[in-house]
Order: sequence, then structure tokens, then C-alpha cells
Amino acid sequence: MALLPQSTNHHYTGATWACFILGLTSLQSLVGGTLHVLLPDSGLGSIAGLDLAHEGGLQMIGLAAWVGATQIAWGSLLALVALRYRNLTQLLLTLVCVEKALILLGVAIKPTNTDGTPPGIYGAALLLGLSLIAIYGARAKSE
Repeated sequence: MALLPQSTNHHYTGATWACFILGLTSLQSLVGGTLHVLLPDSGLGSIAGLDLAHEGGLQMIGLAAWVGATQIAWGSLLALVALRYRNLTQLLLTLVCVEKALILLGVAIKPTNTDGTPPGIYGAALLLGLSLIAIYGARAKSE
């Protein structure tokens, strides 16, 4: 018995470029998640510029690694759909929009009070816009 069911790409009637956008989103999740898991400070100090020299700094690093693990799992699912199960592209793009909008909302209502902005925020904003456009491209074409 195979781990994965057969590809359903032959059922997909949307635009191929919408799958490419989903693939870009997958790449952002996989790279960001891997950095959070593998870097000694989870990227919070070295990339995001957060001050970790306080009580709770180690907990922040641990939580970022936990989030990174979730990002890797989510990014893997996005890649799987973009490459093998494209008929789910529109659904996953919608979920990507929800995710990115919630990330941006969280930054807006819960600022970190640091001088810089974590670079993932710019990626989230860009991918939110691209994913909104890609939802249109992923819709089923009428026969």
C-alpha cells in the first residue's frame, strides 16, 4: 500500500500559475520553519533582532522552535498539493490567506516594540496579496 494516493492533478482545471504561488508559500513556510528549528536562537535574535537577554528569552526560543515545526508540517502539505494534488489548490490558497491575514493582524495588535520588523512579516504581506489573486486563477474553468 502506497503512502500517498495517486495524483489528482488531472482533475485540476485552474491556472498552473496559481499552483506556483502555492509553491512559493510552501517555500516560505519550509525555509522559515527550518530556521526556527535549527538556529540556536530560533532566528529571534539573529534574524528578527529581538532582545532575548531577559527572563523568558529561553521560552521564546523554545516557542519559536515549536512554531517552526508547525511551519514545516504546513509547508510540506502546501508543497504536496502544489505538486501532486492540485485540485485542492483553491482551498489551500484560501487557508493561506486566513493564515497570512492573522499573522499581519497579530503584528498590528501585538507589536514586539523593537526597532525592526521581522522579515517574515514582509513575506506574509506579499504572499497574502499573491494568494488572493491566485484564488481567482485556481477556480475551475467552465466546460
